[in-house]
Amino acid sequence: MGTVIVSVLCRLVVIGIVWIAATEASVAAFGYGMAAVPVVVATTYALTGIPRRRVGLIRSVRGALGALELAGWVIGRSIVGGIDVARRAIWLPRADIDPEWVTHTTVVETSTGRAALALVANLMPGSLTARIDGRLITVHTISPSVDVAGALASLERRIARIEEAWSVGGGA
Repeated sequence: MGTVIVSVLCRLVVIGIVWIAATEASVAAFGYGMAAVPVVVATTYALTGIPRRRVGLIRSVRGALGALELAGWVIGRSIVGGIDVARRAIWLPRADIDPEWVTHTTVVETSTGRAALALVANLMPGSLTARIDGRLITVHTISPSVDVAGALASLERRIARIEEAWSVGGGA
């Protein structure tokens, strides 16, 4: 039972910090955060399950740092990608878009990790995950010039580090 309490507290702290950073510590957003942070924590347990054993302080911290790094990467990609999508949409004399489907074979081992990959990939502007079939992920992209494969590979590495740190059977 102690493992679950520590796990919940760690997730509340990490997701709370991400909420504060995302809202720039807005007092107006505090009430929403009081509701949103516990819902997100509950969602993480729905996706990953409840830990059966403690993974250790170092691995917990390593996983939390990996999650924060992932959040920073997503925010950075969202800003740069959002600017790119806006540029493409208003490009004159006509929009600079040429939608296509990209199929990517993921190296992420777990179904939870693959679901996280597909969900987070939706946050990257100019792309939308349309299908997961085992290790194959089909993504709709705004243009062939959007480096979907590179973005997914980078995202996979980050998710794999978090999974390795937080899994009971993972490395030290």
